[in-house]
Amino acid sequence: MEKIVEKHRRSLPHLQLEGQIISLTWRLAFTLPQKLLDLQEDLKQTLASISNRKDGDEARHYTEYARKLEEYDEYLGKFELPGISLCADAIADVLTTAFRFYDGSLYELHSYCVMPNHIHLLIRPLPDSLGGFHQISTSVQRLKTFTAKQMNKYIGRQGKVWQEDYFDRFIRNPADYHVVVKYILENPLKAGLTKHHEEWKHSYYQQGLI
Repeated sequence: MEKIVEKHRRSLPHLQLEGQIISLTWRLAFTLPQKLLDLQEDLKQTLASISNRKDGDEARHYTEYARKLEEYDEYLGKFELPGISLCADAIADVLTTAFRFYDGSLYELHSYCVMPNHIHLLIRPLPDSLGGFHQISTSVQRLKTFTAKQMNKYIGRQGKVWQEDYFDRFIRNPADYHVVVKYILENPLKAGLTKHHEEWKHSYYQQGLI
């Protein structure tokens, strides 16, 4: 059985097991419209119910969570946020440089996509010097802290940049992996930002890692 690396809860429950590939999503800090608030609350309740289940049918319920997460993400991708876009070249460069900086030290970088108001990241946490694995929560915090400082400096503002928490979902098998990669890369297309995902310059996928 895979060992638990970390298990904790902020507004969302989080569970990381050794060797897992994990899909991460987090957004800018802003007030969501009611439709997205409802979807987000539904996501929280669904994820919380999965962590409390003992009926042996977690896979089916997790599939439902993944479906709801995609629905939430598609609405989020189409929501226009005035005043800041993560896809502005200078800001996107800050983000993608940070994603790549920790590749090979904290995690193995598989894929990412920068959207106007949120990001997608697909990584496999790497072993640390203590014989364990780097924790997702620490990696996310490092990325958020560094990029927030750089973004505020570029925009000329102060204050909160990112939402407090993040959504995560582990990859169950190779078929699930390729579904997630396809979803990440096609996110800009579904949001109407491009006609071909290959043309979106703020995304990345490293083939051959599984």
